[in-house]
Amino acid sequence: MSYTVQNVIERIRFNTATENDLIGKSANELFSNKNIVATLKFALDDYAKTTKALQSIYSMPIDADVAVMQEPPLILRSEGIRFFVWFINGYAYPIAEQNLNNTYGNFPAPVQGLPKWFNYWNDTITFYPQNGNGFNCTNLAYDLGIDDTIIKVGSTSGFPAKNGRITIENEKIKYEYKDDTHFYNCTRGIENTDIEPHNYGVCVKENNVWIYYLSLHFDIPVNPDDTIKQEVLNKKMMLVDEHIEIICDYASYKLLSKVDAQRASYYKVNFDEWLRQAKRDIIKGRSRVQKTGYIREPFEFEKESAYWGM
Repeated sequence: MSYTVQNVIERIRFNTATENDLIGKSANELFSNKNIVATLKFALDDYAKTTKALQSIYSMPIDADVAVMQEPPLILRSEGIRFFVWFINGYAYPIAEQNLNNTYGNFPAPVQGLPKWFNYWNDTITFYPQNGNGFNCTNLAYDLGIDDTIIKVGSTSGFPAKNGRITIENEKIKYEYKDDTHFYNCTRGIENTDIEPHNYGVCVKENNVWIYYLSLHFDIPVNPDDTIKQEVLNKKMMLVDEHIEIICDYASYKLLSKVDAQRASYYKVNFDEWLRQAKRDIIKGRSRVQKTGYIREPFEFEKESAYWGM
């Protein structure tokens, strides 16, 4: 089971419901969505910072002559970026991090070409050399609805053959494979973008730069009237399923401790110790951890298949 935002909020709300709620006589809610989400956010931030468990990809189209970009959203800055992958005509090229001395020493003046190094400093990512290749672009061959998972375009030439990512207006989309004019098995609204309809002829851009990084959990916005949009409630939580119960119990304890210490005690956990254990479990479970700067060049068969990503 993959828990959604709605599953988690419902679980916390059940834990913190009044006794009348539990026997079904009425719906006496002690805490607003705003209170629940704020407390949950504190728990999720502590979880992300301690365990380093939340892995994310941020992709975007980068045009030619671009040398600088901003860091990904919600990046866990203590860990930063793990590595980059740069796509050129469907081939995937990793680029490694270098320090300021190496980058400025080897590139004292702007040089254009295939980026091989990047430097990350003060929220800014700089490429060396600066990008000499723009992203591929095509156009929608028909109107795209919010439920469509096959995307027909003018041509897919130059886009990765498998597991590529594209941007249409403000929406990012992942596809599994392509033919000459279609992207298939598309996952809509990835990377915290919204699923939107798109009109015939709109530009479909290749996300030619992917950043693999560790992140904080995404925010859960609450409307001024204390409601949460259904599309937000439908989002899958980023943390692993077996850690959901403790996160919910901890949030329930923090909420109830303000109004009912006796009921709160049922959900009390030694959260700090649990976080340390969760960190150990996650490290043990990751048989391979790719460190920034230790990235080999792709083999020829990997370039041909362009099989990178999730």
